[in-house]
Amino acid sequence: MPPSREQELAVLRAVTYAALFDYPLTLAQLCESLPGMAADEAKIAAWWRHGALLQSAIERRDGLFFPAGRADLIDTRKQREAISHAMLQRDRPLFALVSHMPFVQMVALSGSLAHLNAERSADVDLFVITRANRVWLVTGAVLLISKALGWRRRLCLNYVVSERQLAIVPSDLFTANQIIHLRPLFGATVYKRFLDANPFVSRWYPNFQSRDQGSGIREQATGLLERVLSVGFAQIGERVCRAVYRWHLRRRAASWQSSDQVRLEDECLKLHTSSHRLETMARFEAAMADALAAASARWPIAR
Repeated sequence: MPPSREQELAVLRAVTYAALFDYPLTLAQLCESLPGMAADEAKIAAWWRHGALLQSAIERRDGLFFPAGRADLIDTRKQREAISHAMLQRDRPLFALVSHMPFVQMVALSGSLAHLNAERSADVDLFVITRANRVWLVTGAVLLISKALGWRRRLCLNYVVSERQLAIVPSDLFTANQIIHLRPLFGATVYKRFLDANPFVSRWYPNFQSRDQGSGIREQATGLLERVLSVGFAQIGERVCRAVYRWHLRRRAASWQSSDQVRLEDECLKLHTSSHRLETMARFEAAMADALAAASARWPIAR
């Protein structure tokens, strides 16, 4: 049976959105990132085989789905995966540093490296969850240590929240897509709490399943260090880092290209100073319109 129009559009949206980042999807990834519609892999594959719109707009080769005429994305994906794996191997000490910092509850890769879609110039983007009232202390300590070790140029610690503020806004497609592509490195239990605090993700992506890559087990030595620091130093350090780093950031506010995506709150430090949110969503709408127009021209029944 041919798929419904909405089923075809859901598949087209998933493939088109990924293609904005030059990324073709496996069937499993297509299932996971299918927006607003629950379906298993077999059903999605059947939709593609029997859908006039999908046969016109989407190609499948080497197990990957991509917009018609974009077979070049297959080689791009292979090249970027190789680069990404090399970066992951290179930066294992950096990940270990952040994961073993006192008061850190979860660490996850975000951005292109989390997708294994990084170019050589890509930053290492990390999303971090800390204990309550420790966001600024952890951020300051990580930045200072990484600078001393020569890692600061490639480390981008641009989203740090505490366990008191796990809900992420806005609850739109762009944010949901970022969350489902997080690559947890540490803190499985807190990662699941984070997903529970953001139920809008499952509304946008009902097929998404949480990833169980982080351990969630904190070493005893780190827990002991947290208790020692909490006697007084941590509270003082948090206030000092909050005052100094917030002052430093506000001095640079004039250079921010997306100040609406910056939050300098006690329990949330979000530094998306050059956010691509609006640009990405505008490109997505334009790409969908182009894909539908091209499909209709190639195969009129796809209208």
